[in-house]
Amino acid sequence: MVRFNLLGPLEVRVHGRPAHIRGGRQRTLLVLLLLGEGTSVSKEQLIDEIWGDDPPGQAGNALQAVVTRLRRSLDTWCGAGFARERLVSEPSGYSLRLDGPVIDFREFESLYDEARRLMAGDPARSGAVLEEALGLWRGPALHGVGGGVLCRSAAIRLDEKRLLALEDKVELEHRGGRYADTVAELHRLTMLYPLHERFSEQLMVALYRSGRPAEALDAYHRLRTVLHGELGLEPTPAVQSRMRAIRRHDMAA
Repeated sequence: MVRFNLLGPLEVRVHGRPAHIRGGRQRTLLVLLLLGEGTSVSKEQLIDEIWGDDPPGQAGNALQAVVTRLRRSLDTWCGAGFARERLVSEPSGYSLRLDGPVIDFREFESLYDEARRLMAGDPARSGAVLEEALGLWRGPALHGVGGGVLCRSAAIRLDEKRLLALEDKVELEHRGGRYADTVAELHRLTMLYPLHERFSEQLMVALYRSGRPAEALDAYHRLRTVLHGELGLEPTPAVQSRMRAIRRHDMAA
């Protein structure tokens, strides 16, 4: 079985063992085709993503050479004929046609959607599914892979969905009254993502509900300082309202 992992550095595994796709252009091409999810990616897009503002003189021929090398690599690791069957030449470009859930970001998105559906009716199961989904991540999406707009936008979209999954995981723990259990993780997340207001708000709640209101207000002021210094903005009205409730020692905060 072949599996392609993009939630971190590009990783290809064949029957559980790593396969090494060498060369930055081959790796970028593979990622672009995986992101296409079986649809044709145009030659123009591939050239722009692989070479950016400095394409070779015979860009079409250069792209064909990269495709040929990738086909050889895939056949070496995945078995003779794999690339002939899967890496398909289209009239305007190329596609990579795969069967089943063999790309980790697709599995993550499927699990995340399932967890969201379960949140209201079965929070315990929802939390378990979120843990499984988040366990697929090995680092920032597409880490170390070159490329242009398509790769960057895909990485941003996937990383943003991971943050939403982390928010939901904390929310489920708070619903279960496990506020103190989330403090350390939320401290870590607010250090990693200081502009992400939802993590700071969740940290405020966790600290307040753990009997640490002064620290909860400190978390608010750290967020406000970062937002003002980096973006010239104040925290959202919702976060400000949360801060005022904590100051009032409102147990609904």
